Amino acid sequence: MKKSLIQESSNNTVEILTDARHGWRKNARQTDVVCLGNKNKKVVAYDVVTSVDDACAQRHELLGTKRIYEKLDQQGVVVSIHAHDNNASISKYVREQRPTTINQLDNWHALKQLEKSLKAIADGPKKKLGVTWHGELIDKPHPIRTHAYYALKNCDGNPATLRSILLNSVEHYKGNHASCSDQSRCRTDPNYQSRRRVITDPAAEKLLLDAIKKSVIFQKSELFVHNMSTAHVESFNNSLNVLHNKRISFGNDTYKMKTAMAVGFWNEGKEQFSKTIWSAHVASLGQ
Repeated sequence: MKKSLIQESSNNTVEILTDARHGWRKNARQTDVVCLGNKNKKVVAYDVVTSVDDACAQRHELLGTKRIYEKLDQQGVVVSIHAHDNNASISKYVREQRPTTINQLDNWHALKQLEKSLKAIADGPKKKLGVTWHGELIDKPHPIRTHAYYALKNCDGNPATLRSILLNSVEHYKGNHASCSDQSRCRTDPNYQSRRRVITDPAAEKLLLDAIKKSVIFQKSELFVHNMSTAHVESFNNSLNVLHNKRISFGNDTYKMKTAMAVGFWNEGKEQFSKTIWSAHVASLGQ
């Protein structure tokens, strides 16, 4: 793991992605808090919090995160950016206790929530047509989610630019391409015709504008401008399910050993991780 940290850090600084996984469905005795480097997606630090440390499982992620920072401090590594899946206690800790670290939220969860809210205004009961949903928006949820990802990638770290690009999707679907990217086909192709329904009804425009403005990406744009995703942390946590079956209660020592094994396998490479874990799983079935 030290090798992964050395490979990940630049001038003793590192960008990290963190998340927690509880070892039990309810009132977990153990919780894994894992920290991946944003560049190589390798585990650079982790912590296992148990009920001995804190009887309340809901506080495990914050305690584990604090310990991870302490471990990085001991190695002289400074966290420049920290992304997580919108845990309020983590945001507060970074904001108040780690003022030199930029706090960021995971983009995948935010994009998923945005698309969900857009689907809610794209379909509904006939009696609510034009009030809570509109037919002109039926083909917009997924394309606007894609556009939102484009906005995250191209905002140059500027919250105002991010919000502006998000809102321009409404103008684009109204047929106004003045603020679209110079490289967009709607600007470069003189014969361009949108494959999506053009928004002509002010009621549809208002519904779409309101949905975008209420999204967490728009309202907390400063927390998304670095476009970071915890998807690889989620992937690591899912892989842990093979070693840490949530229907089986492990002792603390056994649990910690299995987590350490998973970290080693992961850092050797995800393909090697899958092969090793699957072989261990098959062997256990034959016992």
